[in-house]
Amino acid sequence: MPPSPDQTLLSFARAHHGLFRSSDALRCGLSTAQLKNRVRRGLAQPVGKGVYRIGGAPSGLRQHLLAGSWRVNGPASHRSAAELLGIWDRPAPRPELSVQRAGAHEFSGLIVHRSGDLDRSLVIERHGIQVTGPARTLVDVGQVVSPAVLEQMVHRAVHLGIVRLQDVVDEYRALSRPGRRGAGPIGELLRSIAPGMAAAESVLEVLILRIIRDAGLPEPVRQFELAVDGRRVRLDFAYPDQLVFLEGDGFGAHGTRSAFESDRARQNLLVVAGWRPLRFTWRQARFEPHAVSATVAAALGL
Repeated sequence: MPPSPDQTLLSFARAHHGLFRSSDALRCGLSTAQLKNRVRRGLAQPVGKGVYRIGGAPSGLRQHLLAGSWRVNGPASHRSAAELLGIWDRPAPRPELSVQRAGAHEFSGLIVHRSGDLDRSLVIERHGIQVTGPARTLVDVGQVVSPAVLEQMVHRAVHLGIVRLQDVVDEYRALSRPGRRGAGPIGELLRSIAPGMAAAESVLEVLILRIIRDAGLPEPVRQFELAVDGRRVRLDFAYPDQLVFLEGDGFGAHGTRSAFESDRARQNLLVVAGWRPLRFTWRQARFEPHAVSATVAAALGL
């Protein structure tokens, strides 16, 4: 026996965070009158024009975001997109979405950005929700987060392999024009990153790099590779001419005993080879940035 319209609709809603649209109900075989009847009986709850939640379905961030995307007919963007893409771990204060400027209007409970150059062909899907692609997200999110947060997002996206730095550069160039808010912050950041430079691997490394920049110190080489006693070694930050290297001691950097032992053996090899290590913890970088920069400056003889 084929499933009933209600069963088909329930299956659809389960795959879409407990949500469905009136068009989905019709496609599953329910009439408009039957849908209204389900609403009266509490089997479906309106959450926006033409958007419903299955009665009893748990509420959550993904559900609110998908409902917003359906309401505005636009993808998640900015901070919501960054969270969906895995390059930011804090949700937007309200679902954040983008729509074509023409015909857009206000939507309660949502942050809606209007764009005249929203290319729907570059929209992708994450967790069943339409979302702006990584390069476009990084260009857009610059207008709603601090420069430090933006830099962390760029490095994390490149390190995770979801976007190339050149893709972000190309998207910035395509969208940049006088009077466009969003393009400016990412442009300033991209100009500060040397072409081809590897992305920092952690938020702590990004913070250390920003401290060095803010202090006006020479910028180190990132992800510097060398051979020591027949072993290939990679350094987070290095000043090869001065034989000085910097590393961030984050809690997750050496999570196992074997990793801890390997790291110490690696450092000993470097010291014997004449390198001087400088290691900084998150607390030092976060609360004592001047001490960090002063230590680096002293090691460089500045």
